[in-house]
Formats: sequence, C-alpha cells, structure tokens
Amino acid sequence: MSEGVYKRRVKEFLSRETVTLNAGDTIHEALELMGENRVSALPVVDRNNRCVGILSAADLVDLTRDTEEDLRELDLVDLSSKRFLIDKLAHSLGNEKVQTFMSESVVTVSLETLIGKAAQEMLRNQVHHLPVVDHNDRLIGIISSMDILSEFADATPQ
Repeated sequence: MSEGVYKRRVKEFLSRETVTLNAGDTIHEALELMGENRVSALPVVDRNNRCVGILSAADLVDLTRDTEEDLRELDLVDLSSKRFLIDKLAHSLGNEKVQTFMSESVVTVSLETLIGKAAQEMLRNQVHHLPVVDHNDRLIGIISSMDILSEFADATPQ
C-alpha cells in the first residue's frame, strides 16, 4: 500500500455539502432529510453553525428499541385500543425534538487531521461519521468511514 495515503489530510476528501439539523427540528424532519439525501448521520448545528451534536441511524435504532418495549406492553390491551395507542405513539415520536435523541458528545476533526488519525478516532469512539470543524467548532463538512475506506482501497497496489 502506498505510504502517501497516510500523509493525506481530511481536507482532501471530506464532503463539504453537508446536510444539517437544528436541535429543535423533529425526528420526522430528520428522517425525511436522511431519506432524501441518502445519509445515515446528520450533524446538529446551532444558529452560528457550531456543531452541537449528531443524529445517526444508530440513535434512531435506539429510539425504536425503546418503542418496541412500549409496544410489548400494548399486548395487554384490546385491539382497538392497541391500534389507537400505536397511531398516537408513532405520531408523537415523529414530533419529538432531535435534541432528545442526538449524541451531544461529538468527536470532531479538523481539515488538517491526517486520514489515519481520523480512522483511529472513528474506531476509538465506535462511530462512522466525524464532523469536520474549524477552530471555532463551526461545521465545515463531514467525513465517513466509507470516505476513509475508499482512500485506502484506492491506494492499494493492483
């Protein structure tokens, strides 16, 4: 494998056109954005574009686990009540705010971070996306594990 890939920096291959959320947005809005843009994580920014969190597919899976437990309890009620409660639960979950489910402790990297260091941070923190921020924590873009894997795969000798 080429040693050059280890000298490459995040700024060379991050996604700059990043779809973001605000903490006050709803889960329904987040799901729509994820689906429309085919992404599995959305940085959450404040009005100054500072990264204050991230909402990922894993966060939403945790949300559905909690919902599944609530649904198990519905087995104790009659069918019409169950249907009403499921509809109410689905509606209320969609209206929940992103801030309730986002990860607030966000691991970020800078434009100058080496690709290997970014990969180490992903592994250490068990995440697949790292927001790329400037010295004021303002969002510049995002890098994914697939972006990094692609760089290493491209550097492999044929």
